[in-house]
This record gives sequence, C-alpha cells and structure tokens, in this order.
Amino acid sequence: MNIKISGELSGIIEVLKKMAMFEMTIAELYSICANTWEEDAEFWLDIWRDEIRHAQFINRIIEIISKKPENFEKGRPFNVFGLETTINDINAKIQMIKNKEISNENILFIVKDYENGYLEDRYSEIVKTDDIEYKTLMQNIANETGRHKDKIIKKIQEKIKK
Repeated sequence: MNIKISGELSGIIEVLKKMAMFEMTIAELYSICANTWEEDAEFWLDIWRDEIRHAQFINRIIEIISKKPENFEKGRPFNVFGLETTINDINAKIQMIKNKEISNENILFIVKDYENGYLEDRYSEIVKTDDIEYKTLMQNIANETGRHKDKIIKKIQEKIKK
C-alpha cells in the first residue's frame, strides 16, 4: 500500500470514528429521554438500542476497512465539521433536558430533525467498495434510520391528537 492510499484510509477511519461518536451521542440523548419521560420510555429505548447497534456496525466497518484496505477507496467527501457541530448540539440538548428546559413534545421535533439530517443518509458514500459486509452494515443503518423517522413522526402525531 502506498502512502497516498494509507493517508486516505486514515482519513476515512477518522471520519468513521466521528460517526460512531455521533451514534453514541444520539443514543445518550435517547437514553436521557427515556429516563426523563418514563411514559414514553419504551419508545425512546427502542430507538436507543438501534443507535447503539449503529455505533457497533460502524466500529465493525472500521475493522473491515483496516483489514482489507485494498477493497476500499475514498468516496464522496464528508463534512466532519458538520458532524462535530451536530454532536455539540446534541450535547447541548441533553443538558437542556436535564435542566427541564425542553418538553417531551419539543424534543420529538428536535430528534425528527436529527434523524432527517443528511448525516446517516450519506454514511455509505464516504467510501467506494464492493465489499458485501460493508454494504450490508451501511444498509442496515439506513433502513433503521428510516424506521426511526417513521416512528418519530407517528409519535408526534399521537402527541398532537392528545
């Protein structure tokens, strides 16, 4: 492997580590929501479990790329700054929940925006590969994120009807 590929690989792995951090941060938000609004705890914990799994998938992807770097090449550039900004925003929302500055209804609209964000939808574009395990893991993340969006919209509709 030449230095150029190794540098690109290193950059991709750093982006993936940030993505795993994003998944763990949003999982923490959902855990706080479950503890704060116990009447909706199962709803929040269901999404929380998926986010934990997404972080595990991304860590597995890092292993796959590290073991078989020749099967991967750099894809579309990924906005790491945007990811870091979103992580900081999620951490701020966590603090606001702890301070009782956000209602259950408001947090639903906030997380809908996170789930509708471009972040998880674009994960699969950062590398080009034919690796089946990589593609399967990325597809699982995309599918579960789609389900999150639907569940959150349904929960918002339920709250509005009350």
